Amino acid sequence: MLANTTELRAASVRPTGRLALAALFWTFVDASEISEGTIRIEGPKGHHLARVLRVRPGERGVAVSNGTEYEIEVVEVGGSRVVGRVVGDRPVQGEPQLGITLLQAVLPNPDFDAVIEGGTAVGIGRFIAVQAERSVARPAAQRLARWQAIAGSAAEQSHRGEVPEVVGPVSLPAALQQAGGARLLVLEPSASVPLVGAIDGSDAYAIAVGPEGGWTDAELSLMRERDGVMVNLGARILRARLAPIVAAAILVQQR
Repeated sequence: MLANTTELRAASVRPTGRLALAALFWTFVDASEISEGTIRIEGPKGHHLARVLRVRPGERGVAVSNGTEYEIEVVEVGGSRVVGRVVGDRPVQGEPQLGITLLQAVLPNPDFDAVIEGGTAVGIGRFIAVQAERSVARPAAQRLARWQAIAGSAAEQSHRGEVPEVVGPVSLPAALQQAGGARLLVLEPSASVPLVGAIDGSDAYAIAVGPEGGWTDAELSLMRERDGVMVNLGARILRARLAPIVAAAILVQQR
């Protein structure tokens, strides 16, 4: 049962304060899959639940849609379809109170994949792939779908309240424009200001991380023109696939 909840009707679910039982699965669904207290999950997600996780009637999980977490009890499993009865709902929990956008220079595929997976887990809300001057990798256009799929899977595994958006690759000027008015923090090992010293209470931050060879002088100048603050992560020199995850983890703990 849900804490502080008694006999919730499937067709008229009231918000609950806390999901008392640990969810056996966590997934994201479209609003069109929710109808009259029932959630019907089909397609690849239904296949994953039914054939990979092998959920069974009576088990419970969470389906997230448009800012709401629905606790569901599985009532039917057939083929690649899972049907659940809604037994409670609440606003999404655990999302960072500030927005974090990562401007990540394109890396070789395994490294960039790792950035998206780890960054999603710690709370990055948006990834912008940047084709930096020193980026060696030149990902094919279809790689974007792979990156978005990794973000979706990582969001489910880490019980996020939303799936981060992944865009690009784009040029650095285009990425800076898309970052909007977020406070820009540029990771640069030679910087004299530590990351924590540049946190000023802003509601949104953009972290810029270069490729393994670093940003060029021209790129650094461009980001300074956009009021970018050069920051470091301490005495250690981190790989480009690790630095953004560490930086994001520091930021999300500030609120």
